[in-house]
Amino acid sequence: MKSGITLRLLFVLSLAFVVIAISCSEEDILETDAELIPYFEIFAEEAAIRGIVVDYEAERIEGLIQDIEESQVLGQCFRNVERPRKVVIDRETWEEANEAKRQFLIFHELGHCFLERGHLDARDEDNNCVSIMHSTTQLCPDFELTDENREFFLDELFDTQ
Repeated sequence: MKSGITLRLLFVLSLAFVVIAISCSEEDILETDAELIPYFEIFAEEAAIRGIVVDYEAERIEGLIQDIEESQVLGQCFRNVERPRKVVIDRETWEEANEAKRQFLIFHELGHCFLERGHLDARDEDNNCVSIMHSTTQLCPDFELTDENREFFLDELFDTQ
C-alpha cells in the first residue's frame, strides 16, 4: 500500500515538473516576423541616439504581421503581464505601405508597447498633429515621416525635446 502511494506521489510530482518546465520554456519564446525586425532595429537605434536602451528580450516584446479585422486599425499593441507584449501590424496595411509609413507604424506601436505612451491628439497653431502618437488616421490623414520632420517627431516620441 505504501509503495502505491509513493508511486502516485512520484508520478504527480513528475507530471507537475514537466508541466512547469514546458510552460516556462514556452513563455520565454518571443516571435517577431522577419519583415518587422529591421524596423524594430531602427526604433532601437533612434532610441539609443536619444539615450534610451531598448532590449526587446528583457522587455518581452514581439512583433507580428496579421490580419486585423477592425477597419481603420492599422496596428495594435497588446499588453499582458503574463505573456509577452505584442505589436501586431495589419497585413494589408503593411503590404501597401511605403518605407515612411512602415516606420511610422512600428514607431507608433512601440511607442505604446515599449515606451508605454498613450495617444496624443494635440495640434500646433497651424492645426498640424504634434505627435507620432495620434489616435486615428482621420485626425492626421496626410501624416508622414519625412527628412524635414523626422527628428522633431522622434524627439517628441522619445520625449527628448
